[in-house]
Amino acid sequence: MALSEKVSSELMAWEVYIGWTALCEEFSSPQDWARLEKAKWRKGELVFDELQKKLNIPPGDPFTVAKAIGDWFTKTGYAKIQIHKVSDTQIMYDMGDLIMLPILRSIRSRGFKVLAPEPSTTVFFAAFKKLCNMKAEDIPVPEELKASTPAGMGREMWRLTPLKKTK
Repeated sequence: MALSEKVSSELMAWEVYIGWTALCEEFSSPQDWARLEKAKWRKGELVFDELQKKLNIPPGDPFTVAKAIGDWFTKTGYAKIQIHKVSDTQIMYDMGDLIMLPILRSIRSRGFKVLAPEPSTTVFFAAFKKLCNMKAEDIPVPEELKASTPAGMGREMWRLTPLKKTK
């Protein structure tokens, strides 16, 4: 097995979150935050473009797209991800055993605020945009669905709306 196939998940977690911490420190003015916000979503688009080359996910159904990406993140060991279709416009996302969690806790315990969302979110949202022509947004998880969250999992809910067609 090549050394490149054995990259430590701890190293990658440090690289992602410490990298974003450094960017947040360096670009700390409100004007810079808008650029950082744009950059984090662009990063998700670029990662999705590479992932799409590998998986060739068919366009169309957001649930099928989300399931393919969630299965890939699980297979790679990034996190245990379960995708649930709530309706044609809502998807529920359960995630546990996230390899990034220990480093994120460590950084936050030192008072750093990382502006980046959990990295997989940017990839899912880019996929919805590119393959489904849909915009995704986080919405509150209803109380009845919070109660059924599996132990050790975090739960998010996304609403999908069609993107306006450009002329």
